[in-house]
Amino acid sequence: MSKSNTHTRRDRKKIEMQLRIMQCAMDLFRKQGLANTTMEAIAETADVAKRTLYSHFPVKEAIVSAYWLNNARQQSNLLPLLLETYPDTRSRLIAAFLSAAEGFKAEPEFARIHFSYQFQQIGQNTQPHLRSDFALFLTAVMETGQSDGDIRHDIAVTELATQIMLNFTATCLLWFSDPGSFSLDERLTHVVDCFIDGAGA
Repeated sequence: MSKSNTHTRRDRKKIEMQLRIMQCAMDLFRKQGLANTTMEAIAETADVAKRTLYSHFPVKEAIVSAYWLNNARQQSNLLPLLLETYPDTRSRLIAAFLSAAEGFKAEPEFARIHFSYQFQQIGQNTQPHLRSDFALFLTAVMETGQSDGDIRHDIAVTELATQIMLNFTATCLLWFSDPGSFSLDERLTHVVDCFIDGAGA
């Protein structure tokens, strides 16, 4: 068997293990709360050794974050459909942001934990393939917008994607601090409008 096939099988088993741990842990978190769930209980429920659990996830917050990142990766797989369904960059960004907002509103505490954990991980290389998915998704939207002629060409698509992602993240963090203070859907729509149109009168 070739070395590449061996690595592929090993990687696949690692991903399957992580998914099983995530599912078991999230079930426990939903039933009894994050604070009341121990890493030992997660290992027992997932039927893995504690050492194996810690090798994949050093803390409970890492499991929650991986859960959200995995959801984001699945959302990124819908990019071709998004580009096909919506006619321009504005509508594509709004659709993507409102779709993400639905998940945040369904489980705001877990979403807040994910964002907080990710800020703590800035500069580290933990699961870079997952962390970069949203940025890659937005970059592809910008590239399509430039090709279609509704996004300016004098700024790199990576810079454009970074700017809109930072605005998205800041808006979500404000909402997490007080979910009742404003409509997340409405504010995210305003974020996209300001990005596309600018803030000038």
